[in-house]
Amino acid sequence: MVLTVELEQEGDREAAVHEDRTLVVTAPLPVSTWAFVAVCALAGALAVPVGVIASPVSTLVAGLVAFLGLRLWRWSELPGSLKTEAPAGFERVVRHAASLGLGLILGLLLLGVIRLVIEPIVPAAGARIAAAAALPIWRRVVIIFVAAVSEELVFRLVLLSVVTGLTMRLLRYAGRRPGRGVAWGAIGLSAFAFAAVHLPAWSAVGPLSLGLVLMVLTLNGLGGVVFGYVFVTRGIVAAIWAHAGADCAIQLIGPLT
Repeated sequence: MVLTVELEQEGDREAAVHEDRTLVVTAPLPVSTWAFVAVCALAGALAVPVGVIASPVSTLVAGLVAFLGLRLWRWSELPGSLKTEAPAGFERVVRHAASLGLGLILGLLLLGVIRLVIEPIVPAAGARIAAAAALPIWRRVVIIFVAAVSEELVFRLVLLSVVTGLTMRLLRYAGRRPGRGVAWGAIGLSAFAFAAVHLPAWSAVGPLSLGLVLMVLTLNGLGGVVFGYVFVTRGIVAAIWAHAGADCAIQLIGPLT
């Protein structure tokens, strides 16, 4: 009799967990979420030259990816890894500033490594920084905004969430908070993809020597790991602010060095 009651209680708990997870995935999105989708749609609009077809299509795609990405994030069990509740009011401003500051510090460190260590050995390492100096500041600010939003959207909100969610289900851990191994594995994979996708842009300013390839993969990979950790523990908005801070160091401060 006691065993029967315990089994029934366990079944009720499992049903409650399943119901809670279903509600998390299908619950209506709050106003702040729609604001995030709108920001991503704006980044999509700015990512392409103005055109009758290209602009609305890019806007729509970015908005849809943002919407679906948030659903994937919930499905992945990653919300359980957030270290704090969503901030409000002045605390939200402080946390955004802290994330921006973290990214700025990271960007300055990477900039120092490029200028002092890598560039003397691989002169092409400073080519993109020099190219940024030729652009007006407003254009660089737009590039920072588009890159921070779109790259975090693709590599953290979508890719990292998908890898985490699939891993959790392959290991039959669905319904639990992702462990450190699962989270760091997903962070590492998304960071490598993030680093690799930057190689074509560097090839546009010069031939990809082995030293240049290693630099791009290492430095961007390090940035991807930091942004991934911020995403897992603080959320996608914090990751975007951190990414923007790092890009400010490279795009705005770099040309002055």
